[in-house]
Amino acid sequence: MHVASPPQLPLADDLFLAAHDTPRGRSVLSPATLGLGLASGLLAELILWRRVDLCDGRLAVLDERATTDAATTAVLDQLVRETQHRRIREWISFLATGVATDLVARRLGRAGLVHRHERRGLRGTRVTYVPADPAAAGWPGSRVRTAIARGELLDIPDLVLAGLVLATGLDQHLLVTYDAGEREHLFDQLRRRMPAMLQELVGHAEAAVGDAVMARRA
Repeated sequence: MHVASPPQLPLADDLFLAAHDTPRGRSVLSPATLGLGLASGLLAELILWRRVDLCDGRLAVLDERATTDAATTAVLDQLVRETQHRRIREWISFLATGVATDLVARRLGRAGLVHRHERRGLRGTRVTYVPADPAAAGWPGSRVRTAIARGELLDIPDLVLAGLVLATGLDQHLLVTYDAGEREHLFDQLRRRMPAMLQELVGHAEAAVGDAVMARRA
């Protein structure tokens, strides 16, 4: 019997699930790195929605109309209000302070894909997001791994997802089994097939993650 694959989610949701592919809902990324990845994912979604453009490190609003979901609409509304701020790195850093993680987690919660759990301790309340279905949580990573292993072409959202997986260091968990040929196949697609503005966005995400790592070590 053929079992249908789960529907493809917004790419920030896919990144969230890929980072939480554990039964207890613990992210394999630090909160700061996860936030930077999700912030970049939401901005990438707005580019794919053709609501914003990115050129030379600056965002431009192309269309102020709401999208069909609350998370990207919330980011777009803030972009429209904050007209004096247009530098992409500022927005990645701002959204990474907890805004992006909360927006994406709430979106996944509304879809019934994660359950929010709070645990009180001496250091305050710890919040985790446990996947409702571990198999569904593992699907985004499996989808990308399988496509590359088979030599298939990724669609644009999955190319951006793969780029953010590399930018955040999540590849050390998801793509650890790749051989040199499979990695080159992925890198070739990222170079040749991902639109320039999305390549730029992923580059800024990688730089932001690098800066955050250096700041923690200082």
